[in-house]
Amino acid sequence: MTRTVLITGARSGFGATLATTFADSGWNVVATMRTPDRAQSALREHERILVAPLDVTDPASIAEAVTAAEQRFGSVDVLVNAAGFVVQGTVEEIALDSLRDQLETNVVGTAAVIQAVLPGMRARGNGHIITFSSGAGLVGIPRMDAYAASKFAVEGLSESLARSVAHLGIEVTIIEPGVFETELGSSVVSPASPIEAYDPAAAQLPDLYDWTPGDLGAAARAVESVAGRPDAPLRLYVGHGLDDVRRHYGDRLKSWDRTAEITATTTSAS
Repeated sequence: MTRTVLITGARSGFGATLATTFADSGWNVVATMRTPDRAQSALREHERILVAPLDVTDPASIAEAVTAAEQRFGSVDVLVNAAGFVVQGTVEEIALDSLRDQLETNVVGTAAVIQAVLPGMRARGNGHIITFSSGAGLVGIPRMDAYAASKFAVEGLSESLARSVAHLGIEVTIIEPGVFETELGSSVVSPASPIEAYDPAAAQLPDLYDWTPGDLGAAARAVESVAGRPDAPLRLYVGHGLDDVRRHYGDRLKSWDRTAEITATTTSAS
């Protein structure tokens, strides 16, 4: 039986590449986006791809897209949450409304789409929810405070969800991409009034993370290769930068070791 995947944010970048990758591998694909009239011709012309409107901040839009998928293909076997955008700036620089929009799209919107597909997955006793996090959901990036907050939230949401649905036969995978050359840069919201005092923080970037662009096609094939598998990993890191993440988490372990020393000292002193 041909399986069906619904992908959000499929107009460009990872979402569009994933849509064609899944379709070329024999999947039925529902490629969703806010502006389907701007879908790439490769999506509109592929016989296995249904292009449908979906705005992750609009519950009615989400419900209509899931219904269209079920009417056309019968079910949504795999959901790929790839929609999102970036708010740049430190906490002091960003407008609070921008922070709210960031969380509304990247976190609440992701949860809303998951809510829409879970009833069908529960009823069938199987399904796979794949959600895009980011290297910024693993390592705090200077002047990307709001975006990092949203992706750290996606990490927690997905890990907890995985434990909540495992007994139902539903898999959860978090995709953790390094740097890729996509159109995500065109959806960046920058501070209206940047504060010069924070410029040195941005200068740290080359030393914090590997900014070498990854192979988008290879990453999409890796995602497709684990989709729908009962042994799918909870986390799949794609692209460059994993060594930097390992170093960062090594430093975190050292911090916890130091915490244990401090706690032991203060406890004995009391």
